[in-house]
Amino acid sequence: MSVAIIGFSIFLIMFFIALLFKQPAVKGKSGELFVAFFLKRMLNKEEYRVFNDVMIPDDAGGTTQIDHVVLSPYGIFVIETKNMKGWIFGDRDSATWTQQIYRCKNKFQNPFRQNYKHILCLAQVVDLPMEVMKHVVIFTGVDEIKNREKMPEALVTCVRELIAYIKTFDQPVLSAALLDHTENLLKQQRLANTYATRRGHVKHVQSIVNAINNGDDKVPVCPACGGTMVLRTAAKGPRAGKDFWGCSKYPQCRCTININ
Repeated sequence: MSVAIIGFSIFLIMFFIALLFKQPAVKGKSGELFVAFFLKRMLNKEEYRVFNDVMIPDDAGGTTQIDHVVLSPYGIFVIETKNMKGWIFGDRDSATWTQQIYRCKNKFQNPFRQNYKHILCLAQVVDLPMEVMKHVVIFTGVDEIKNREKMPEALVTCVRELIAYIKTFDQPVLSAALLDHTENLLKQQRLANTYATRRGHVKHVQSIVNAINNGDDKVPVCPACGGTMVLRTAAKGPRAGKDFWGCSKYPQCRCTININ
């Protein structure tokens, strides 16, 4: 085989690899793997127990996927990873944030609202109060976070900041026995990473993305209790497979709003 053919073959391989890593799913997964590697490497295994890519049941018969869960005596860290380029605009309370790369703008769900649902579901699964759950959102690869003063402190932009933020919590709130019990519950309730489970979860996430892309970025307030509504998909009954707004305070509040 000539040198020219070998060189051209290498070029094609590199070209297709570059195209592959531009796919959103691949970019997202590579960001999660990057963060998972450093969580394992930089956190003391005697104090911190790391779980990655955790899928658990939600409170509406569906599923929710958590990028990283870190169990520690100082609380349960629930980490959402975003591998995105460009500038990020948003604030603590808005339903959607914006990614801008040159003149191109894309909306995406407020990651803290997204992570709040993760925390609600995880708290129910491991039977712990919300007070011990710690929000963390990490952006990897981002150029700049705009409106930083309007963002929560739990937003970090690199692994070094992530580890430093986790270590700011140094007062024990969970005993060793309770941590063991929590770990066992999480392992029991964690769903198997099967094709059917993934397919159902992706369908639900896509419905949220479609709503955002169609301009439906206003999250309604629960008419019963005033809480924030969460987009869900009915698992059974006459409206099985259809999306609806459900109160985030479920099961204390069971109010729902149909999406027409």
